Amino acid sequence: MKKIKDKGASLFLTVLIMAAILAIAMGISRLSLGEIKISREFPQSFIAYYAAEAGIERGLYTDLIITTPPGTYAQSISDYLSEGISYEVSFSGTSPSRKITAEGIYKGTSRAIELTY
Repeated sequence: MKKIKDKGASLFLTVLIMAAILAIAMGISRLSLGEIKISREFPQSFIAYYAAEAGIERGLYTDLIITTPPGTYAQSISDYLSEGISYEVSFSGTSPSRKITAEGIYKGTSRAIELTY
């Protein structure tokens, strides 16, 4: 014979388990949406990285090949490559520890590379 106190306990337990399953499912879906966003931005990230790499090459060329009076250095360079792809290069330090930082930008995504020589 069932006691009156136990009445509805199985319904409460079922609702509690369903709430826990729902919370877990929502957490997994939130993680999945974050991963989908990252995977959508990967092509932009890739292009921005190579724009930054082009900026490093341009910075090295400017710093090492283009002759300037001794003791003078370029401060910054920026260039627009094509279709929203651009880079910005900044220089700091003096020989022998010169630092070049390039930031590639494409569709709101930016990637930076730093070179010390």
